[in-house]
Amino acid sequence: MITIKEVSDRAKVSISTVSRVINNTAPVKESTRKRVFKAMKDLGYRPNSFAQGLVTNRSNNIGLVVTDLLGVFFGPLISSLERALRESGYNLIISVENYSSDEIKETIDMLAGRRCDAIILFPYCLTDEELIALKEKSPPLVLLNRYVPELAGECVIVDNEQGSHLVVEYLASIGHRRIACISGPLGNEEGRARLSGYRRSLENLGMRYDKDLVVEGDFTVEGGYVATQRLLKRSRDFTAIFACNDQMAAGAMKALREAKLSVPEEISLVGFDDVEYASLLYPALTTVRQPVNAMGKRAAALAIQSIQGERRTQPAPMFEPELVLRDSVAPPKNTSAT
Repeated sequence: MITIKEVSDRAKVSISTVSRVINNTAPVKESTRKRVFKAMKDLGYRPNSFAQGLVTNRSNNIGLVVTDLLGVFFGPLISSLERALRESGYNLIISVENYSSDEIKETIDMLAGRRCDAIILFPYCLTDEELIALKEKSPPLVLLNRYVPELAGECVIVDNEQGSHLVVEYLASIGHRRIACISGPLGNEEGRARLSGYRRSLENLGMRYDKDLVVEGDFTVEGGYVATQRLLKRSRDFTAIFACNDQMAAGAMKALREAKLSVPEEISLVGFDDVEYASLLYPALTTVRQPVNAMGKRAAALAIQSIQGERRTQPAPMFEPELVLRDSVAPPKNTSAT
């Protein structure tokens, strides 16, 4: 096993200089730094990461706390995060099955105990007050898909209300006046924001908000299927359905097909997220695209900046969603519907 003394002998510098180069604990001339790295490469020396951590008080690990990995949103997000962190020399530690506030808090305590340098959090069920309290006693936090004014500089969010506005505005522009909505769970900020955007857009366009045309879903395929069945039992007085994520839209498509209703000839259908299979559904799903890769990169950058002691008080701009037009929307047959 190659030792640090052998590296110092090879590079013709002191052991303390090699240590400073490896741990980046003090300035070293660039020529010396290159000589040390060359010696390490030539000898095949690998620094002991545990020992490095003792010196630098850093582990180069960043935690990610999410509810599960089943949602199609998380796969691309995690890939983007890991790529960005790896390029900067950090490792990603992922914790799933965090559904309650107690589970999230226990997981954060566990990651802090393992000396994670920062934590990226999908804060599902935590209140603003709980997040602010966590910030005071945990490693640096970055929040995904959540805005807390007191933590504005650590929030990575897409403009969910604007995404809903794009949907309603487009449907209205081609003649739809009775637009049903399958919302996300209203205990979830995304669910509330997308429903709020739907409602405000209807009102801004002079169309009445009808609570009978709204069913709360749960962001799953089965939830979209059941919600559509409920809508159909209540009324057939709608010409379009806005499902607030693509999984629920897929469930809605199945329920409409079973009810012998064709999409888009009889009912138009729009989703949200633009997941990988949205274009593979039949008909291909019109939906709202989130820039998931860019969100992952920003979350990684914010975590690294926090570790390096950079303080941010101003929020980063929200990511802008984009309406992706495909085949699941058409003008209603009866454009006089009110």
